[in-house]
Amino acid sequence: MRTLFLRALRNIAMDPAARARVLKEALKTRHGEAFEKALGRAVRHLGGDYAQYAAIIAEVREYGRLHGTDLRDAAHALANQT
Repeated sequence: MRTLFLRALRNIAMDPAARARVLKEALKTRHGEAFEKALGRAVRHLGGDYAQYAAIIAEVREYGRLHGTDLRDAAHALANQT
């Protein structure tokens, strides 16, 4: 079930450069702000919607789980894959 959900989210169109731009915006540090909140702000700021937020956070969480990193480190790694 989880795999089907992640595959469905990945089908939401967002090119790697746009994803990297959103992740880099979210990684700009605001004192004490949770990564999820920063990501939501970045997605909205760059004209995205909740579906794009959900797809990106799912990808970041999955990367972090697979590589044993926190969300910010996972986002940084994904942002630099372009």
